[in-house]
Amino acid sequence: MNKTCKQILRLSVLTCAAFSAVCFLSYLSSVVTHAGTFFSYALPTFACAFIIVPPLTEKTWEAHLPKTLFLIGRTIYSTAVVFFTVTFCIMCGMLHSFSSQEVENTGNTVICVYGCRVMGENPSPMLKERLDTALTLLYSNPDAVCIVSGALDDGEVHTEGYVMADYLMHHGIDPKRIITDETAESTKGNIRAFLALIEEHGLSDYPCISVSSEFHMPRIKFLCGKYGLDSTYVGAKTERFSSLFPSVVREYMAYVKMLLLNSYT
Repeated sequence: MNKTCKQILRLSVLTCAAFSAVCFLSYLSSVVTHAGTFFSYALPTFACAFIIVPPLTEKTWEAHLPKTLFLIGRTIYSTAVVFFTVTFCIMCGMLHSFSSQEVENTGNTVICVYGCRVMGENPSPMLKERLDTALTLLYSNPDAVCIVSGALDDGEVHTEGYVMADYLMHHGIDPKRIITDETAESTKGNIRAFLALIEEHGLSDYPCISVSSEFHMPRIKFLCGKYGLDSTYVGAKTERFSSLFPSVVREYMAYVKMLLLNSYT
């Protein structure tokens, strides 16, 4: 490989490394802001260290490691940051291409709203976007019922389900139209709760509409297929890029976890 090719390759790797660092630093920042668990800190912290430390200490490693071992390590690092950048961009393209379905929201309909972080007694901006999307559907169909789902997360005073139901009631929705789940801690937990409550309340014959953030919908669609929840999908637009970008990085890691740990079962 000539010198020019080596320089282009090195520049490409450094560009991918810089992009990867921005992604995981934003992810870590969002976790710190929301006071997550130790495990939630550990993953983005490790990723940031893996991405940032090697380029800064490359000369030291090169001086102290056998040449073969150093080259193997550099190859692993380069492959990892390039792989992340390429697959992350592919995922973003897939998320962008996903479009909400046009739903027939008339008569007996079940609207399932997926939980998100809350702030005291109020929904976070992202959760508010989901709830406002659900409100539009509920206002247009007075016969529809709504299931809201979300447990108590770290640093929260009230469960997501409680805050979601309270928000809907404060915006004019009859409490009799709201079914609340306060146990689900994940997307697959939401779906399991929806299935159980639909069965419990005799709503199995009702058309189901899943409501969440747009970037969340492809994974919801995949998991609904796995668990047998027949649904149409309406995505709420995330207005703030400062919230959207780290959420998409987190969504990427959710796909990785799902595939590596078979965690959808």
